[in-house]
Amino acid sequence: MRAPGAFPCGRAVGLGSRRSLARLLAVVLLGTACASRALRFGPASAETSVAALREWERATARAGQAGDENILYDAAMTQGLFRAAGTLAVRLRGERVEGTLAGPFGSPIATYSDGELRGEKISPVRLPAEELRAVLAGIWIGPPAEIAGENGSEVLLRWSGAFPAEGVFNLDRAELGMLRVQRAEGQLEARFSGRRDPWPDRIEIEEKRTGSTLKLKLLSREVLR
Repeated sequence: MRAPGAFPCGRAVGLGSRRSLARLLAVVLLGTACASRALRFGPASAETSVAALREWERATARAGQAGDENILYDAAMTQGLFRAAGTLAVRLRGERVEGTLAGPFGSPIATYSDGELRGEKISPVRLPAEELRAVLAGIWIGPPAEIAGENGSEVLLRWSGAFPAEGVFNLDRAELGMLRVQRAEGQLEARFSGRRDPWPDRIEIEEKRTGSTLKLKLLSREVLR
């Protein structure tokens, strides 16, 4: 029996029938897909490490310049059987972050304040304001990043501390493509795509403990100062 959520890679299959042979072929193809999904990193050279740290510092400086803003996203959220689509309005005021997830006609679905997303039909999702702001900016906070490996134009960044994290950073584009954080509240994973201006155009956030997924597409930003 495989563990819940595990990919069935490497399952043993009997060869006593055509059905078994077809099943074996499916497993082989699945194994190939599993291997392609697993991005492997070799040791990073000194030259790559220096370049990666330099570009990462520049990327965080660009993304971290935002002051007070109103940001509007097209949003889709799932949690178990719960499904909702609409908009997420985010208000950045200094270190404070507030947000409202609303349906197509403006009816409130959930609100974010005091580091927690709450709604009548969902389990609370805990994400401190500074962490949410970092994820929306496509960066991460904490101690200086360490270069843990490289694969072509991508490097693996790691952060130690109370909540270890790792991210895949593309050197050519100077962009973080994936972030995974081990937190007391449960593992958080974010994927970034689209253009950066300087924040990512598209973000997909997955919170493992509650099985919550939030997909965001940037619609507009209003800079207040």
